[in-house]
Amino acid sequence: MKFVINTLDSRLFLGIYFSLLPFVTVGCSNVHDPNSKPAAEFVLKQGGKVIRAGSDLPIDSPAKIPKEEFAIREIDLTDSKIKNIDMKNLSNLPYLESLNLHGTGLTNKGLAQITDLPNLQSLELAYTRVTDEEVSKLTRFPKLRKVFLYGTPIKPQTIEDLKSNLNGCAVYK
Repeated sequence: MKFVINTLDSRLFLGIYFSLLPFVTVGCSNVHDPNSKPAAEFVLKQGGKVIRAGSDLPIDSPAKIPKEEFAIREIDLTDSKIKNIDMKNLSNLPYLESLNLHGTGLTNKGLAQITDLPNLQSLELAYTRVTDEEVSKLTRFPKLRKVFLYGTPIKPQTIEDLKSNLNGCAVYK
């Protein structure tokens, strides 16, 4: 009799466990940020693409913007004709890990407007018009681990300062 009760208890526990498992696992990667939808719309209007958190599939057209809330993990604006004043659209994205601004007309004025990216790990600024003055302030992104500065006038001393102030950051020039 005791064996039957233990077996029923085990089955009940396993039944509850396996029925809740999908909710627990899906919930962990289902992050959302209210700033992501407007940011995605801006990026797509500029000809760029975004990748949301928990996915590797790019959102490259307005039809692919999820109806449910989501968070942006990556933004790619390579060779877009963005304006410095528009860079504020790329701020306040707490789940953004990678931002690619390669070949854009970005200057110090635009880079200064990009703030509140606490998880930014990779920043592509190659072939932009940023200078030492603003690049030296990239320490505002404490998790930054890769910075690409090919084709910019950044001096070696600024690169060394950036590396020493962002422990573990690789700077490519």
